[in-house]
Amino acid sequence: MNPEELELIDSFLLGLLSQEKQSLVEEKMKNDPSFRLRVEEHQSFLKSLKEYDDHKTLKMTLNEIQMGADISSNRKSFSMRMLWPTVGIAASVALLCAVGTLFLARWFDQEHSTNYLELRKNVERLKKSQSQILENIKKENNKKDYAPENYSGSGFLISSNGYVVTSYHVVKAADSVYIENEKFGKLKTSVVYSSPENDISLLMILDDKFQATRPIACAIRGKEADIGEGVYTLGFPREEIVYGEGSISASTGYQQNENAYQVSVPVNPGNSGGPLIDQQGSLIGIVNGVQTQTRGAAFAIKSETLLETLKNIPTDSLNRPLKITTQNQLAGMSRVNQVKRWRDLVFIVKVFNAK
Repeated sequence: MNPEELELIDSFLLGLLSQEKQSLVEEKMKNDPSFRLRVEEHQSFLKSLKEYDDHKTLKMTLNEIQMGADISSNRKSFSMRMLWPTVGIAASVALLCAVGTLFLARWFDQEHSTNYLELRKNVERLKKSQSQILENIKKENNKKDYAPENYSGSGFLISSNGYVVTSYHVVKAADSVYIENEKFGKLKTSVVYSSPENDISLLMILDDKFQATRPIACAIRGKEADIGEGVYTLGFPREEIVYGEGSISASTGYQQNENAYQVSVPVNPGNSGGPLIDQQGSLIGIVNGVQTQTRGAAFAIKSETLLETLKNIPTDSLNRPLKITTQNQLAGMSRVNQVKRWRDLVFIVKVFNAK
């Protein structure tokens, strides 16, 4: 309620408005429920003030009557001739007190009303300041597109129509999953299939803004890599994409898992779900873990296992066909150019959950 509206409502309730303005206020009360509520609240407040003043006045009157009764009982022994001067004086004093009380009451009402109006104006100013502060906080919060994630990993695009592969352990406890890279920005996804035994999950991009500008440039290699073969990784152990290189150091993974490789590539937990790529730019594995007890030992699920997992996905569990690229368009390119093509396909995977 602004000061102008407050003065209008006060004048309306006190009957100080002209007939025309009085009618306009009444009409506004009919058509504007929020305005009518403010009028009623203000009227209730004024009524409470009046009841308080009436209570004080009544109490003062009763005290005066009681005092008069006490005086008259104590003076019964005096003669009427001696009582008349006293009565006259008492009457004069009472008259003066009544006039003084009336004057003070009117002064108090005026002073109280003035203070009340000033108080209401200050309250309205504070409310406006509070609203502005809340609006500024809201604007600041809107600048943050997402709250901090509970966990993050990596993933990569394997189909031009929006399917992304990552590690199952990255998304297994997720309430929602977003992916992000420089090319496509932030995209909402849904987990459409998981293979816990192979630590593989398939995500589907849900954002309408996603549009592949060209066919997927990578191919999934169906042949197992040899020990000593050079490989490299792209992933998000931090908020920017990181390149690492090394070689296949063992044909089995952790605890002799035949579906995985051991690789001598420096990786971190944020690399989980990212691609393991051969010298020709083909996908040969999915980074899925680090063995902290053996320095420099990391593991990756083989691309053969990935292909077998994708082939076994029930067709009715996918909303759109899964199109896998079989032709490698990066063969013969330099490593730098391969990385430039691959980095558009690799995402940071941000996981959110309520726990």
